[in-house]
Amino acid sequence: MSQSSLQKTLTASTCNFLAAGAIVAGGSGLELWEKYLGLSGGDLGWLNFLSANGTGAAIGAFLGGFFADRYGRSKVFTYNLLTYMAGILLTMTASTFAQLLLGFVITGVAAGVSIPASWTYICECSEPNTRGRNIAFSQVAWGLGPAFVLLFAFLFSPGGTLFSWVVEVADWFGVRSNHTNAVNVYTSRIVFALLYIDAVIAWFFMRRLEPSNEWLANKASIDKTQPLFFSFKKLFKAPYLQTVIILTSMYLSWNLVASTMGFFQNHIYQTVGNLSMLITTRTLADMWFLTCVITFVGAFFIDRFNHRKLMAGFIDVGILAWLMVGLVGIDSMGGLIFVTILWGVQAGISVQLFFALWSVELFPFRYRAAAVGVMVCMVRLLSALGASTFSEYFNSIGGEKAISYGSWIMLALLVISAAIGIHYAPETRGKTMSQISDERYGEDHTKEHYGE
Repeated sequence: MSQSSLQKTLTASTCNFLAAGAIVAGGSGLELWEKYLGLSGGDLGWLNFLSANGTGAAIGAFLGGFFADRYGRSKVFTYNLLTYMAGILLTMTASTFAQLLLGFVITGVAAGVSIPASWTYICECSEPNTRGRNIAFSQVAWGLGPAFVLLFAFLFSPGGTLFSWVVEVADWFGVRSNHTNAVNVYTSRIVFALLYIDAVIAWFFMRRLEPSNEWLANKASIDKTQPLFFSFKKLFKAPYLQTVIILTSMYLSWNLVASTMGFFQNHIYQTVGNLSMLITTRTLADMWFLTCVITFVGAFFIDRFNHRKLMAGFIDVGILAWLMVGLVGIDSMGGLIFVTILWGVQAGISVQLFFALWSVELFPFRYRAAAVGVMVCMVRLLSALGASTFSEYFNSIGGEKAISYGSWIMLALLVISAAIGIHYAPETRGKTMSQISDERYGEDHTKEHYGE
């Protein structure tokens, strides 16, 4: 029995769940690993720079795009899960900084590989009037990853409802309750173990996925005698260069803010907001569940409304959030909750959702996944540098000052992202992928030879 586009979307979206879950799992347990291993501010910066939130994902996205164009979208993200599981296993058993860092790197690379392959697969499996909906569902999965990771981190955290069970698990492995930091870090170990179990379950479902019809129709045109990365230079020449610049700039300016929040939001709330780890984790879990609800509801109308207006409206909410941070601050509980709600709302129909959609739609079949991978790679690399810079800045001048000054930079970046999207956003609703390519590049684009 043939699988529907929705079935394919939901199965492929588990890649988003696992990738985003890995990012937040690293961030939510950062303080625990810091105390257990005696990490410095520089160590924390390296963990972020090389993780699923940074360079690791960038390298993975770059490779994953070219692999997906050469060997098939579903095949790449399915077998990539084995790499993801290896990275998670290393992380959850880490006893040294080197092992923890290696686990973060491998998990990050695997998370990155899945991004261009899964986004491309979902779009190619969708009907013209459900493409936005299916990408939105994939973003729901992206939000559910952090939401469930943070919920379990809340339950397992010191003082949490299930922390006594964490102590028992630590005792099973010979760690006695008087070794506080060694016991507490089992909160993070268990969270990563849950991600590992999820990945194993996802592997069995993904192995049954059918290729997209577009892949089956066009795979005969793939010239495997060409070098794997031959299309790289094509993307930086006309007629694709302008699209690469526009989409990368729009996504980068937003992601510089989002990646910093994704990895350091937990840390910021504890040091600047003076919240306990328990309350911080619960607050952020609630924020991610709010995001998922908004994205889920939005999925049912995103294909009916102008994408430019939708993106502008939701990014304005994010701009308001950082305006509040700059003017009022987050040193009060009320202000912190209000900003958290605003940030959760803007993430519901975020710039990432539209980037995921447009980065696939606006390129022809032969360069599609590679284009997504190259752009995600550039954004992740620069975002990792930005987050590492923020980490050093945060530790050097103090939390409150760093947030106060940094908020205006974050605000400016969101305004830039909104301006680019509003001015250059395409109108692709209801059009087939081939129709979009024909309109942008001419009807003979499918007749090009790979070596030209």
